Amino acid sequence: MSSIAEGLKIKGEVQGSEDLRIDGEIEGRISLPGAVVVIGPKGRVTGDVQAREVVLEGNAHGNLFARERARIAATGKLEGDVTSERLVIEEGAHVSGRVDIGAGEARAARPANRPAAASAIPPAPPSPASRTTVG
Repeated sequence: MSSIAEGLKIKGEVQGSEDLRIDGEIEGRISLPGAVVVIGPKGRVTGDVQAREVVLEGNAHGNLFARERARIAATGKLEGDVTSERLVIEEGAHVSGRVDIGAGEARAARPANRPAAASAIPPAPPSPASRTTVG
């Protein structure tokens, strides 16, 4: 796993195939479509993040595109949209934006411009658990 240490600031686009941990700051687009991107508790990203999996423990201002899974930890703060097949948002996390879950298979299964049919079974009430898992 590659890392951007605390105290480092990078401006520009980051591309590659290695997993990446960010404890410093990145201003620009991150494109690691087959990898895991972890934005640590002191990490800050300004720009879109595209990866197989995104873990947000710090701050991100931009859109997150996680092909398989996105997790926003209790310490995570997101100002932007999340698109992922699966999503976990821990209690205490801050998300300001639109959420699109099941972005791959669910969207491909329904015709364009047609909303998914409402389920005849009402949703279960939320449990008092400290973690909410969606998707």
